[in-house]
Amino acid sequence: MYGKSLQNNTLRLSLIILIFVSLSTIFTGTALAETIVSISPETQSVEENQDFILSIYIEPDAPISGAQFNLIFDESLVNVREIREGDLFKQKGTTMFSQGTIDNSQGTVTGVYGLVLGKNMVTAPGTFATVYLSSTDSSGICKLQLSNVVVSNSNGCSMPVTAISGTVKVGDVSTSPAETISGGGSGGGGGAGSPEPSENVKLKELSQCFITNGVRARYMFRGDINDIRYVEFDPKRSFGKTTAIIEMLKGKSALTSGEPEGQVYQHMNIWIGTDGISNPENIENGAVGFRVERVWADENEIDLTSINLNHFSNGKWDVLETCQTGEDDLYLYFEARTPGFSPFAITGQSSGTVQSTKSIAQDSNDMQGSNDALRSEATSKATQSPEREKEAPAGKKDYTAIIYVAVGIILFLPILMIFKRS
Repeated sequence: MYGKSLQNNTLRLSLIILIFVSLSTIFTGTALAETIVSISPETQSVEENQDFILSIYIEPDAPISGAQFNLIFDESLVNVREIREGDLFKQKGTTMFSQGTIDNSQGTVTGVYGLVLGKNMVTAPGTFATVYLSSTDSSGICKLQLSNVVVSNSNGCSMPVTAISGTVKVGDVSTSPAETISGGGSGGGGGAGSPEPSENVKLKELSQCFITNGVRARYMFRGDINDIRYVEFDPKRSFGKTTAIIEMLKGKSALTSGEPEGQVYQHMNIWIGTDGISNPENIENGAVGFRVERVWADENEIDLTSINLNHFSNGKWDVLETCQTGEDDLYLYFEARTPGFSPFAITGQSSGTVQSTKSIAQDSNDMQGSNDALRSEATSKATQSPEREKEAPAGKKDYTAIIYVAVGIILFLPILMIFKRS
């Protein structure tokens, strides 16, 4: 009796654990959201013996009041001259900031910290620190590694953080896109990188999601001038915490050749994790939610049915399946299906162009229809059989089927009566 009770309790406990694990897997995407600390721009190119700057950018997932970091770099390629406080904590009141200790002989900056005094906390993203650097007379690719990154709230409690490091190309160095993409995320798929030249990027926005096999991944973006609203896909593998980056571009991507057809509303890049994650072997059923300003559509007399998202892949632009999902006073909202993520462009065509294209297509269809009709008539006349010419005149009916039915009824009635008597 005792053994049976123990066995039942063990089964119940196993069931509870199984349910807990399943729920944890389902809700991990929202439960493990973290504050993102990144180097911006994540990749850039400079000449030898040139001064340049980068920012330490923080996107809080919850209210924060303090932060710190160390920076590790290749001292043979770059040196740090100075670190200044950014505007992140200044938006909430009086702050305290320390640029830490700069040691160019070791390639380190340690002990950089800042905080807002009192119980004030910050929720909006911003630049925590601006780093002023100089390149040396050597050429190469320098990794800029964030370490000992801590973000805390007003109670002094540290919060979950994902640190995204960066790279800087010094001098004339030939690199492939994969070589310039930096990792730097905490485990799993890591941070996303971009081979796009920084001078062509007018806006960069990051989002993080926990990618688990069998659970649809969804990244949300809230930037005021970011026209990509969400990115989602079904992962075929688990990658853990993975960062996605949206880049709104000033012109077409340096990774593309030529422009897509139609009037371009916006060029952009979408990067998911490290190089190679967002290919058909790892993901499927990709979708991108985006918006278009009504003003642009009205001023350019854009036919709304012609607005599409275009994807650059295998050396050419492909028009993606796109449908409108909503609208408001300022924007039109769309969703497009995509097989992968890389450079994209939103395009549309003027109503006149669309109408002209439709007219040409209709004329072509009408001409084809006329030709088909003529061919059909000629074929019918040529293949008409002599028997068909001898068909019965109109009005003469064939009563053969009726006679067969009547005879069948007459023969069946006696058999029915015999069965009824018996």
